Amino acid sequence: MFKINTPVKISILLSIIITSFAIGLFMFLENLLFFPYLIFFILNLYLIYYVVKRFFHEKIKVIYKNIYKFRAISVNTDLDIDNVEKEAEKWADAKEEELKQMKQDENYRREFLGNVSHELKTPIFNIQGYISTLLDGGIYDKEINMKYLERADKSVDRMINIVEDLEVISRLETDQSQLDIQPFDIFSVVEEVFEALEMKASQMNISLNIDNESQAKLVLGDRDKIQQVFMNLISNSIKYGKDGGTTTVRFFDMESNMLIEVADNGIGIDKESLDRLFERFYRVDKNRSREIGGTGLGLAIVKHILEGHNQQINVKSTKDIGSNFSFILEKAK
Repeated sequence: MFKINTPVKISILLSIIITSFAIGLFMFLENLLFFPYLIFFILNLYLIYYVVKRFFHEKIKVIYKNIYKFRAISVNTDLDIDNVEKEAEKWADAKEEELKQMKQDENYRREFLGNVSHELKTPIFNIQGYISTLLDGGIYDKEINMKYLERADKSVDRMINIVEDLEVISRLETDQSQLDIQPFDIFSVVEEVFEALEMKASQMNISLNIDNESQAKLVLGDRDKIQQVFMNLISNSIKYGKDGGTTTVRFFDMESNMLIEVADNGIGIDKESLDRLFERFYRVDKNRSREIGGTGLGLAIVKHILEGHNQQINVKSTKDIGSNFSFILEKAK
């Protein structure tokens, strides 16, 4: 279908219409043979083209260039006016989406700062209270002086853990290209984590198991970072486990990849909480998290580490039945 969408096409169409009108008029006046219609058509064409190009097309072209400046697209050729409206709508939609994302990011930053403030205020106020009591004479009371110093020490440890986890996330966000990707034995990593968490699991009466259905044992990744992934996932499964429960790490072959699952039969997670589970400081069970010393940043760290490996962390969970966290790593050749 022929489209009238450039200055040349517009000028030709208008010139034909005007010249046809002129021919009709002069035929009516019986002067057809004496009027230079070709010259009239050419003059019309030139004049209309100049007006369209000068006063309409160039202004539209400037707007079009501004719309696509951020894409570095050249618009030196004749502009297809027919597409300007569509392109402007696309640009407007993109800007609207960008503004929406900016508002979401702003809300996220505001909520994040509020969470950091809240998480740090609790141990700070505790430390302040214990020290004030000791300064007011409690230091001389043998029944409370050591107890309050130990509690203050625990609050300091909690603050240190929060700050260290925040530093880990900050480094992961800015230095993902610094990952040391090497082949390593994934089973030895899990066994080391089991050894480190053996006492905690024993205190919670939770057994740690490996269920291997994979033919491979070497994967590609940053060994230390993947160890941190296992440490956070397995530690969480212990914290939120049930007395006499189990935590099982499973391995499955997926052609050139390995599927890894960390499953437990603990308290599980509400369906409403699953979408927010990997947000910083988000807690499913706030009271229990603080009682057992969690910072609320472990799963956010897991998410960042796996994204640095171009992978995702997935979760399936049912309240009071248990949770299953899974991710994929590439096998080493």
